[in-house]
Amino acid sequence: MPRSGAFLLLFGLLSACSSQEPLRIGFVGGLSGYAADLGEAGRNGAQIAIEEANRAGGIKGRPVELIVRDDAQQPEMAIAAVNELVAQDVEAIIGPMTSAMAEVVLPLAERAGVVLVSPTVTARNFFGLDDHFFLIMSSTAEEATRSAEYHFTQSGVRRVVAIYDNRNRAYTESWLRDFMVEFQERGGEVMPIAFGSAPAIDSGAIVREALGKRPDAILLITNAFDAARFAQKVRDSNSAVLMFAPQWASTERLIEFGGKAVDGMVLHNHFDHGSQAPGFLRLRQIYIERFQREPDFAVVAAYDATKAVLEALARRQAKQSLAEALLTRGPFTGAGDVLSFDRNGDSRRHSHITVVRDGQFVTLR
Repeated sequence: MPRSGAFLLLFGLLSACSSQEPLRIGFVGGLSGYAADLGEAGRNGAQIAIEEANRAGGIKGRPVELIVRDDAQQPEMAIAAVNELVAQDVEAIIGPMTSAMAEVVLPLAERAGVVLVSPTVTARNFFGLDDHFFLIMSSTAEEATRSAEYHFTQSGVRRVVAIYDNRNRAYTESWLRDFMVEFQERGGEVMPIAFGSAPAIDSGAIVREALGKRPDAILLITNAFDAARFAQKVRDSNSAVLMFAPQWASTERLIEFGGKAVDGMVLHNHFDHGSQAPGFLRLRQIYIERFQREPDFAVVAAYDATKAVLEALARRQAKQSLAEALLTRGPFTGAGDVLSFDRNGDSRRHSHITVVRDGQFVTLR
């Protein structure tokens, strides 16, 4: 075929593809402010999944477009973000990334009939409901209960001070409550200290109050940045007390900001940093080459959430809603595990115990 003919054929194919209206997927998460690591990781994971789908020809020949909105972890911005995405006729919204924002936007999505698929929301009160909210992670009950059992039986601690962020209380109070029930039933004592996360909190005063209670361990139910700065203050005064934290703190920012102060910190999460699953190793290679850092739990969870939406869109039958397809057309392919939802749109992941060792997350079990 002459070169001009080949060009015209290629142009015609590209024009046919581009003439297809794109499928729009929304993303909402905290992308600004000092604690934007969770939102950035989620956006990056979702973007990689959509780029893969487009390289494979899109969904039934249609390209996929990711529309990203920042909620800045502020209720009014989260409401505006979801309203904007609904107005753009998105098929689904990946997010929000925190339970506090989920409380705000879920009623909006329900009224609009738009599916939310959150990579990282785990507060217990969102589970077991017949709604349009699909959850990738297990609830706080599994993670927190296992943490209490582990530290009581394996770490030998009996007195725990729990520093928790009441700006994300839907999550932090859920995690704290589940931990306390299990730990106190075993005979331990939990002493909570609430604070409101902000760039200029007096972390030194909070840590002095915590250490003044003479705990065996300090539980940090915070984002990664706050966990890092609390850890630094703790190590300035006490080199021995055990520190541990839930999944929310286990992003790469914990190590970046915490340095040697977070060495030995135990993390409880639903992500295996040492996974050898081929899908995870491929995602890890892509992520490191593109972003020059290791993927964390939020990257993998958002990638999996987006993959589930894309596969459900590809598999749904005529006149079947996306919500019905997510419930009935699984399981879906994740980076490490297959993903499926129960009749309430809830999922389940295995809980893991991780420790920071020499500046790396190491999975213990």
